[in-house]
Amino acid sequence: MTARRWLLAALAAFVLVNAGCVDRRFVVTSNVPGAGIEVDGQPLGPTPVDAAYVYTGKREFRATAPGYEPLTQVVKFEPKWWDYPILDLFAEVLWPFRIEDVRRVHLELQPAVPRTAEEIIAGAEVLKARGLSLPPPSVPNDQPSAAALADRYAGMPLPPTGSTAIPAVNLGRFNNNFR
Repeated sequence: MTARRWLLAALAAFVLVNAGCVDRRFVVTSNVPGAGIEVDGQPLGPTPVDAAYVYTGKREFRATAPGYEPLTQVVKFEPKWWDYPILDLFAEVLWPFRIEDVRRVHLELQPAVPRTAEEIIAGAEVLKARGLSLPPPSVPNDQPSAAALADRYAGMPLPPTGSTAIPAVNLGRFNNNFR
């Protein structure tokens, strides 16, 4: 093998062994240490917390802590050059270095405003009125109504009341298999 082939083989081995990758992570902090964080409805843990992500785009962050108003914030992760088609192949496979993409999200929670008993009762009354104005739940189409069930079983005899006897079952030909 010539020196040129050895050099190409060594270069190919170096690229394959040291092929780069893109590590995508976000770090969430808040002004309240230990605030509970949810990302897109999934609990993540107390702040400060980090997690990996695969795709850029919008994420919904929700922070809650005792004594503070809950905060929901939508953050858009803008794509970087390595997130676009063809370039992502280059960054993930051919680029010989590791790329770390760390996005930072800081959530500012506001202290909860104390509410009086009258405000709480008024809010409960509003919810009660809203609940009473809702229509009754509908029966799904795949389940028959009570009237349809009554019509279906109208001619069948009812079992005797107070009876605990189990009706006899004729197994017929199945009994012969177990002798």
